[in-house]
Amino acid sequence: MVKPLPDKALSVLNLIVIDDDELMLRSISSVLSDLGATVNSFTEPLKALDWFKTNGADIVVADVNMPVCDGFEVLSRVKEIDSQCEVILITGQGEIENAIRAMRQGAADFFVKPFDIVDLRAAVERTSRYLALSQQRSLLSARVDVLSRELSHRKGARNVMVGQSPAMKEVTRSIVELSDSTATVLICGESGTGKELVACAIHRASPRSGKPMLTINCAAIPDNLFESEMFGHRRGAFTGANETRIGYVAAAEGGILFLDEIGDLPLHLQGKILRLLEQKTYLPVGDVIEKTADIRLIAATNQSLDQLVLQGRFRQDLYYRLNVCTINIPPLRERREDIPLLAMHLGLLCASELGRPFNGIEDDALKVLSSYDLNGNVRELRNIIENAIMHCRHSGKLSTEDLPLRMPGTPGQAHASELIDPGRWPLDTLRLDEVERRLYLEALKRTGCNISAASKEVGLTRSKFRRRLAALKIETHRSADC
Repeated sequence: MVKPLPDKALSVLNLIVIDDDELMLRSISSVLSDLGATVNSFTEPLKALDWFKTNGADIVVADVNMPVCDGFEVLSRVKEIDSQCEVILITGQGEIENAIRAMRQGAADFFVKPFDIVDLRAAVERTSRYLALSQQRSLLSARVDVLSRELSHRKGARNVMVGQSPAMKEVTRSIVELSDSTATVLICGESGTGKELVACAIHRASPRSGKPMLTINCAAIPDNLFESEMFGHRRGAFTGANETRIGYVAAAEGGILFLDEIGDLPLHLQGKILRLLEQKTYLPVGDVIEKTADIRLIAATNQSLDQLVLQGRFRQDLYYRLNVCTINIPPLRERREDIPLLAMHLGLLCASELGRPFNGIEDDALKVLSSYDLNGNVRELRNIIENAIMHCRHSGKLSTEDLPLRMPGTPGQAHASELIDPGRWPLDTLRLDEVERRLYLEALKRTGCNISAASKEVGLTRSKFRRRLAALKIETHRSADC
């Protein structure tokens, strides 16, 4: 469950109370002081305003009926000095016109004497929470402005790492520490968390930044082609090898080779990676002379290599060689405070790529996004934002109406079981392969095109799920992991 935004601490609130009735002034000041706030009391409004000009305040509580300068004048002058300061007015006259006038001039609340002092205390607490939310929005807006400027001139905007949570700060610290090293790095995290972004960040900050960084998705290359793709081959080494070809290792000379999803690498090929790490040499297919390699290897996995070792599916010696320096990227559900800023960033990026307007995201929509379990992590969030921008109904301002129906808190939400309820299908005309196709499409939609998560939902292994998708001609071209 998403944690609420922290309230502005009442102990750091600065309040001004103005009332020419000294008894009422002491009563209000006493109750508000009990909250832990700093309360400055004045019987004369002009002195209070002079003090406010110099020292400021978060909330001003003022009586309306005062000589020389009434509460409405206080409200007007306070807003002129600091538009962010909130004003609560109190009057002994119960005319509705006074309440309407107060609200129109920007008062946060309005009380008519006699009133329950507990209600006034609650109004101050409520206003403090509003101030905290306003500060959060201002900070978020400022960060989005910075991102907008970055996106306007930075070609690598897609590779920007976004996040201010303690977990992401720890990831950033690890990147800085490891960038100057030559040690092998193992990046662990669920699919879609941004493992390749971390690898790219290490590359950009390292002395090898002027050399290439090449990526191999170990799950995407067929077993019989992996060795040739990785190390290259000589002409005539096998049927179809009509010319000599260098592999990824030679092409990445002096730079970084990123092995993504290394947990999917077949056991019989793992020994060749181990030799590359230990001896810094490799043998192209069909060659008899080993070649040296000047590369730094970074690997990533969304699986537990410890468990794969116990299951006999991953070499223990290779695991030890890979696990020299480890960076763990937490899933989005464990750092929900990063979601609003990340959603804004993805909105700017997707709108730029799609040529669509983007004017921010409404607070209600940000709350829905922050409370939703994004099992597909950043990849699923990007999918949601991109889809919302394409179907936005409010001139680029994303609202809950633009979010997928599967997300709790959206209008017209439909439970996932209703979307795949066989009772709604025409079984007399529907073929079995169409039922299977609908099931797989729904699983992909629910997981943000996350193959690993979707395969678990339908009860298939990752490889078998891929084969069924191919057989049913379901395209998953959004990313290499799909």
